[in-house]
Amino acid sequence: MQHDTKPWYKQLWPWLLIAIPVFTALKAVHTVYLMQQHTPDLVVDDYYKEGRAINMQLAKYREAQLRNLSAHVLIAGNRAIVRFAENTVLDGTLHLDFYHPTLADRDFALDAERSGELLYVATLPVTPDGKWQLVVSDASKDWKLRATLQLPATAEIKLGY
Repeated sequence: MQHDTKPWYKQLWPWLLIAIPVFTALKAVHTVYLMQQHTPDLVVDDYYKEGRAINMQLAKYREAQLRNLSAHVLIAGNRAIVRFAENTVLDGTLHLDFYHPTLADRDFALDAERSGELLYVATLPVTPDGKWQLVVSDASKDWKLRATLQLPATAEIKLGY
């Protein structure tokens, strides 16, 4: 019968047993690091203030409904084209707000210039893809229309209240 005379640190099994908790600790530190780098943008501190702001937003959508505004949007490449059904009293420019549902740093806003009687055209700084929220308003922000966009899209999307 032979006895193993190697010291413990030259054996395989102690190192395998030590590797399990070391790997777990390293993975935990990596997870905490990722959580710190990618904090969620959807958390709100002051719910009362946020609730009042939501009620003000809803009043602007109701104003668009009272004005009987109806429009469609088409995103073609890096252009956004907003087409109204009829010419109510509209300004020379529209304000477009693009909101990403989860990444606030990708949000952007721009103005669309009138191009003809019913069309407004804006050049986008980026070609958006994926899911977006679009809010269209006049320059004085008296009314608003909104839509959920899944881009790239090949057809016009109706803006609603």
